Amino acid sequence: MCHTGVLSCTGKLARVVLDNRGPLSPTEIAEEAHISESEAHEAVEELLSEGFVKSVCGLCESQEEVYALTEPGTEFENPTV
Repeated sequence: MCHTGVLSCTGKLARVVLDNRGPLSPTEIAEEAHISESEAHEAVEELLSEGFVKSVCGLCESQEEVYALTEPGTEFENPTV
């Protein structure tokens, strides 16, 4: 994991959680990282804006979008497709 200097502490934490346990929804990130759901949603928005994550599933069982890591400027490839 490199180039994370632009992220907040919560953004970095969410990125680590996704790296270790992803893809996950913001609610699942909140549970894994022991942060509030609003902090997780903000972290995902930050990761999206910096190009670190991409939505890989629409509204799944959790009724939330699910996100997986990607490298900035590259397209995420789903290995299960």
